[in-house]
Amino acid sequence: MDVILAEHTGLRELRVLKRIEKDTSQGYSDAAFQLHREAEILTGLKVPGIPLIYDFWEDKKEICLIEEYVQGLSLQEYLLRNETVDFRFITDVLIQILDIMVYLHGLDPPIRHQDLKTEHVILQKGRVILIDYGIASFLRGDRSEDIGTDDIEALASMAEELAVHCSTYIPSWFKRSLRKAGARDDSARYSSAAEWRDFLTEQRNKEKNKKGLLIKKIAVVGNERGIGTTHITFSITTYLNYTGRKACYVNLTGRPLLIRIKENLCTEFYEKNGIIYHKWFRGKPDFGPAIVGTGMGDDIKVCDCGTDFSKAADADLTIYAVGSRPWQSRQLMREYLDKDSTILALTPANPGMALALARSAGHRVISLPLEKNPLHPDRKVMKVYDSIFKKCEEKGHF
Repeated sequence: MDVILAEHTGLRELRVLKRIEKDTSQGYSDAAFQLHREAEILTGLKVPGIPLIYDFWEDKKEICLIEEYVQGLSLQEYLLRNETVDFRFITDVLIQILDIMVYLHGLDPPIRHQDLKTEHVILQKGRVILIDYGIASFLRGDRSEDIGTDDIEALASMAEELAVHCSTYIPSWFKRSLRKAGARDDSARYSSAAEWRDFLTEQRNKEKNKKGLLIKKIAVVGNERGIGTTHITFSITTYLNYTGRKACYVNLTGRPLLIRIKENLCTEFYEKNGIIYHKWFRGKPDFGPAIVGTGMGDDIKVCDCGTDFSKAADADLTIYAVGSRPWQSRQLMREYLDKDSTILALTPANPGMALALARSAGHRVISLPLEKNPLHPDRKVMKVYDSIFKKCEEKGHF
């Protein structure tokens, strides 16, 4: 097949001429079929994102198709030139491709592209155009029940390729959507391109509106007893107050820990206006549900939840503490990692294990160094907290 860039002599506009000389070879037969199919699929379609067909003819010597010249850069070329992309670029491209899929799948009869690749996606001044319909097909009769399955799976593979090139943070909801789009079980996969598009659009809009949402509750939960949630909660509370963000420790474990500490260390801890103090530390006395505490006001509540994830359900930020021994990391409750607001914390620090855990869990992992006194966090621990909370501050969450 010859593909020629030609100019319309009257309109002075560029067109693409696809031309096949007739012969008896197998190659000719395949190319002729694809050209006929492309003309049949695209004729009469006039929507953004799909090339226009201007003319098609066949005579004794050749078959010719004239279609719109789509000037731009293929997604494949774009990735080769730029190497990295940001997350917003990925979602914008996917949603535009899904818009095209929704249109094609909604026709009567539905059309399935069947050849979604990065080289068939053209980027044109913020627009996405899908080309190459040579092996596209109409779905008729019983086959219409499978509409979009192949296209959704192919687009999921393309999205995974784009994610590899992403240089910015990828939210966990996006990872979940890729798993769902690429699921082998029909019942677990998106039922249509429209369902996937609507989900991505909704989540993208939520991301845009996230700036300005204030963190009011931080929950620390462990994957087993004795993992150190109280230690971490004390440390975070002290850090936040030290850095000028008013925070107050709240004990949700059901054990009167803070009261016992005050009784045993009365010279170091003191109570004022319903709050227990120790230098930069501030905590709500854990008298139990019978006594209502006061004095926290608008402070950030740093909650020690022990191993009870239900008490972290309404938290704006959750620190999920996991032990650094190999068998401890295998006890992850992975369903809790699906929240974007959850950070996986390995304690005590083990960089090698943290990297392995991040890869296996597909989630961000911080490595918390061992500290002797959580009421006086050392520089290494402060540096880890800086990496967490400064990003929150940049997003306007404090």
